[in-house]
Amino acid sequence: MLIKNQDYLRRRNQSLVLKMVLEHGPISRAEIAKKTMMSPTSASRIVTSLLKEGLIREKKISTSQVGRKAIYFVPNEDYFISFGVEIDVNRISIGMINFVGEWLEAKSFYCDTASSESVINVISDTIHDMLKRQKFSESKIIRICVGLPGIIDIESGVVQASAQLNWRDIPLKKLLEARLPYEVQIENELNLKALAEYEAFQSTYGTVAIIGFGKGVGSSVIVNGDIFRGAHNYSGEIGHTTVDPYGVYCPCGNFGCLQTYIAEQFLISEASKTRTINSVNEIIRYYERDEKWAQNIIDKALIYMGVAINNVVCTYNPEVVVLSGSLIENYSTIRDLILETYKENIWKPLLDSFELKITNTRNKGVVMGAALNLQQHFIDNFDEKGD
Repeated sequence: MLIKNQDYLRRRNQSLVLKMVLEHGPISRAEIAKKTMMSPTSASRIVTSLLKEGLIREKKISTSQVGRKAIYFVPNEDYFISFGVEIDVNRISIGMINFVGEWLEAKSFYCDTASSESVINVISDTIHDMLKRQKFSESKIIRICVGLPGIIDIESGVVQASAQLNWRDIPLKKLLEARLPYEVQIENELNLKALAEYEAFQSTYGTVAIIGFGKGVGSSVIVNGDIFRGAHNYSGEIGHTTVDPYGVYCPCGNFGCLQTYIAEQFLISEASKTRTINSVNEIIRYYERDEKWAQNIIDKALIYMGVAINNVVCTYNPEVVVLSGSLIENYSTIRDLILETYKENIWKPLLDSFELKITNTRNKGVVMGAALNLQQHFIDNFDEKGD
């Protein structure tokens, strides 16, 4: 038992030092010992073991002393390759990212996402092609993280329900791992984007909430770098909170969900009751021409967007709320209007308790968050890794 505990402690300390090098490299042995509160001997021994395993490498940096270079340590950027994948309605984006977050290759293309079989074929074929072009050895550590809208069982990798994709009970992890010889993680796309947004703030805030307004409505909260999941990973599904039980039918099976007053397709459907409308851009054009019916639709959507922001603020009390999604990122009129009007719907005691920001990561956020999620998972589980 003593040997087992010692081995666990050693691996945990290796994980701690590895995280320190990733976050603060280039960093010296003395700085590592100071930041981790380890003895210089222990820190040096762990650095040597990480060098031996190829997780970090030396970097010599000139000092003020003439002709002398001090030895610092940085992550081995080629040790670990992440594939971040975003599945959106009729579009798939894939990015190949190294251990330190540098993009090696990225692709985005149309796909019939109504067919899970088509999605699996496209993802597996694209990843195989990317690996061939990069010519990595078979021993390279490669992981894949897929983000998509919906309720995910992250342990089994089953997509339990995705209203946007019209998927139900799809064992996506199992199906992808049958086609790819790598470990695959499946995650809610907004959770991944929230991780990327949190990283972009560089620890300025402890609690960050993100709200996505687009083909659906959702939210995610990051607390001190970790996703707040709730008991069964259902946290954040604000789009399916009931606003009016006698309202419009939602693909989730309920009536009057919040997203039925905000999401793109519902706005188009409402506008189509007045005239033939095929896009949100058309509604906005009529709105800017002062067409009353278009103004009613947009103004109503803005009110419910404000309600969504208020509900997230009242529930989680975050320091910052980030707005994202196609309605925010693709339509400047809606983005500007919500920034002007959201305060009208915020509970007054909390009005000055948070900052409202627009996404930094935009259309790369989910893929970036997927890579961060894989890196974090690797570090967190490094102490379980065998010799």
